[in-house]
Parts: sequence; structure tokens; C-alpha cells
Amino acid sequence: MIRNNVSLFFVLCILCIVSYSQCYKILAIISTSSYSHQIPFRSLWLELHARGHEIVLVTTNPIPNINLPNFTQIDVSQIHTHLKMIDFVKLRIEKLDWMNVVDNLIPIFDNQIFEVFESTEMKKLYAPNSNVTFDIFLTEFIYVSPIYAFAHRFNASLIGLCSLGLHSFNEIILGGLVFPSHEYTWEMEEGTGINLPFFKRLNNFIKMWHFQYYLNSKVSKYQKIAEKYLGPLPPLLDIMSNTSMLFINQADVITPGRPKLPNMITFNSFHIIKNLPPLPKDIQKFLDEAKQGFIYFSLGSNINSSTLPEEIKCTFLDVFRKLPYKIIWKNEQNLNEKFNNIYTGNWLPQQAILAHPNIKLFIYQGGVQSTEEAIEYGVPIIGFPILADQIYQIRRMETLGIGKYLKIATFTREQLENAINEVIINKEYKERILNIRKQIRDVPYDGVKHLAWWTEYVVRTKGAPHLRSTLILEPWYQRFDLDIIIFLTIITFIIVLYVLHIITKCFIYFVKYCQFLQNKKQKIN
Repeated sequence: MIRNNVSLFFVLCILCIVSYSQCYKILAIISTSSYSHQIPFRSLWLELHARGHEIVLVTTNPIPNINLPNFTQIDVSQIHTHLKMIDFVKLRIEKLDWMNVVDNLIPIFDNQIFEVFESTEMKKLYAPNSNVTFDIFLTEFIYVSPIYAFAHRFNASLIGLCSLGLHSFNEIILGGLVFPSHEYTWEMEEGTGINLPFFKRLNNFIKMWHFQYYLNSKVSKYQKIAEKYLGPLPPLLDIMSNTSMLFINQADVITPGRPKLPNMITFNSFHIIKNLPPLPKDIQKFLDEAKQGFIYFSLGSNINSSTLPEEIKCTFLDVFRKLPYKIIWKNEQNLNEKFNNIYTGNWLPQQAILAHPNIKLFIYQGGVQSTEEAIEYGVPIIGFPILADQIYQIRRMETLGIGKYLKIATFTREQLENAINEVIINKEYKERILNIRKQIRDVPYDGVKHLAWWTEYVVRTKGAPHLRSTLILEPWYQRFDLDIIIFLTIITFIIVLYVLHIITKCFIYFVKYCQFLQNKKQKIN
């Protein structure tokens, strides 16, 4: 009996040791003060915690109603006030492209960075006398940031997170290939496409690499900020290039094909609610009574309909009030006039509305999460892109035949009315989006568990160095074989010059010989 008890105790000790050895300490920081940047990863944090790992999450949008052991949320929600200072609708109407908008956003990003470093809870973690350690560090990858330096401070493997397509600057640093005119390069907005004319591609090339030069010029500034708080550090670009893995929020089914880094893992629709709560009674009644169907209109969490210029709001209203469909509109201000077929609200339960059987159309700004929701609930779209990758998203929807693209600054009543009638009446839009939904769902694994497994894999393999692109080890000119191209160009030029020289000499000799013969003939005569 005693022997059995000892054996049992020994087995339990081994199990405890194994369990403890597989429990990792995870630091996650998402400093962008936008709900759409936070929500895609919540399921991952909860899944990692459910697997027994300790989580410290620095976020501008703490997960509500959560009180779990070994799950700490550091609230930096005061950052939200910074992003709301920018009128993105105005910037879009002024036709500023993304690369100019970034210049407006950098001061906002800088404030967000300082808020993270100045957080009382964070200071306790990274203080010089702190013994806190982490096995892995996950943070959002948006160009260059001092926040990446926490990977070095805690000697933790780094995983980059993207709530939209990977930024070109980060792709280059990680050894990826950037093609300025390729459809995937969302930062070029409307400038991309297939078989573009030479001068269009030349313009894209110059614009893209000027942008990279601009971003590189900010590196020394962020190096100093990181060292101010954390002390001497390796170059930030070296820390970035040692990134173990990337988790990119995009569905491969709707993404144009291109070369992809071996350590890039894509995912989608993590934020989709499996068991939707019931709609508020007034909204439920309004939508149930929409016998001919209804249209849902929202510009997302970063854009307020109330900021639209009056002439644009009037254009929407003029079209909406004449439609046979009901309209439910996320609008932060009450309309000056009451319309029987229009319902407005400061906040609306978007997924529950899109899941309603009477919905006909979703008019939106082109955000990634809203796009995923439209596909999940099989609702065709009309898009008015305003910010960042939204032009890319909506152009892809139009290319796939599941929606229409209109410009917020220039659309007319006729264009909007025609687009609405086209998307609702032509059933092919609905059929195509249901087919795409079927393809997206056709995966052999649970997406959240898949990312959690890769997170653990990075720790088990001590940073998964075998998955990193070896192009990062080469100078930029070797990566693109520019030295070879220049060498061959020079050799070709020399050969062409030499051949031209020979041809010229032969021609001169021939001319002189002809003159000689002519002179000789004249003398004979």
C-alpha cells in the first residue's frame, strides 16, 4: 500500500513538473487606439490562457467582465483621445493618399508609444531591478516602433501581429519581397493592378521607395526613445529582423496571390460571435417589419457618420428616403428630419444586424473585420473607403464580384442608387459571396487553436529561426541582384559601344574607299 502511494505521488510530481514546464509567460502589447486593431486577437489571448499560460496584455480596449487568474490586463485606454483628433473623412476628401496620411498619424503613434512606456504597471515590469521574465512577446507590427525593444529587454521571442495586410516596411525588414504595383501592396491604394503601363509602374516604384526612405529616417529617433526607457540596445532593425513569426489577419481566399514569407501565418474571422445575443427590441421590431428588406449603413469604429460634410449626408438621405427598403444607419447624431424608413443609432450591434434574414445590403467603409462579417453572414456590400487598407479591401470585393466600390468624395445620387439596385437585384452578388464563405470555412483545423499552437511552437523551438527568410542576411543590393544588373548593364553598354565603334569605323572606311575609287575613276577619265 505504501509502495503504491509513493508511486502515485511520484507520478503526480512528474505530471506537475511537465505541466509547469509547458506553462509559458506571455507578454502582448497592442498600442493602437482602435477597437478594430484589438478585437481580432482576443480569442487568441483567451485560448492561450485556457492552455495554462500566464498572460500580461497591454491594451487600449481591455476585455470586459473578465477576472481570471494569471491573466493581467494593463489598461492604456487614455490613448483613445489621440486618434479621435484626426478627421479621416476630411483627409480622404482632400485626396491625401495613405503615405501622406502616415505623416499625420506619426505624432499620434508617438503619443501611444509614450503612454505604454509611461504606464505605471509597465514601468514595474521593465524596471532595471525587475526580475520579471517572459518566454514570448507578441506585439502589433506597424512600421517601426520602440515597443519592439521589449523583446530584447525580456529576452523573449518576438511574434508580430497585423490586423490588416503586412506593411511594406516590415516585409522588407523581414526578408520579404515588395512589389510596388502588385495588388497586395495596399499602401499604394488605387495605384496597383495587373499589366500597368510603364510610367504608372515607374511612378509607383519611386513613390514606394521614397516612402521606405522616409520611414528609415525615423529609425534613429525611435532607437533613442527605446534606449531612454530601457538602456543600451541593439539596433531596432536588428531586433525586428529577428522576428520569429507573423500572424496576419487576412483570408487567403480573398487575397491576391504573391510570394509569402515562410513564417507568415494567416487567419481570419476570430472575432465572429458564435452565439449572437438578441437584438434590442426596437431594432428587432424595425428590421422584422422590413418586408422588402433593409440596408445596413456603417462607417466603422474609427469614422463617425456625423463628421461627413452636409452635402454628402444629404446625398445619402436623398437616396435612402426614396428606396423601398428600410435603412439602419450607425450615425452619432440624430437626423434633422424624421424618416419612417430610416433608423439611426450611436452604437449598433453589427453582427446581429448582418445576421438578420431581411438584410439585403451592407454599405460600409471597407474595414477588415466588417469585410469578414459581411462574408460570414453572406451580405453583399457597397464600399466607401476612407482610411488605410480600405481601398484595397473594397477593390478586392469588387474584383471578386461581391460588391461595388464608390468614392466618398465624388459619388453622385445616381451612382449610389444604381449601385444599390445592381447589388440587391442581381442575385449573382449574393451567390458569389456565399461561395466565398464556403471556401473560407473549408479548413482542416480550428483557427484560434492553430495560432495558439504556433505560439507555443515558437517557444519550443527557441524562436523558430529555421522559418525566417535568409534574405535578411544579405545587403539590399544583393537581395535584388542590383549589383549584377548594374554589372551586366555596364558590360552590355561597353559591348554595344564597341560594336558601334567598329560599325562606325567600317562605315568611315567604306566611305573613304568609295571616295578613293571615285577619285581614281576621275583621274583615268
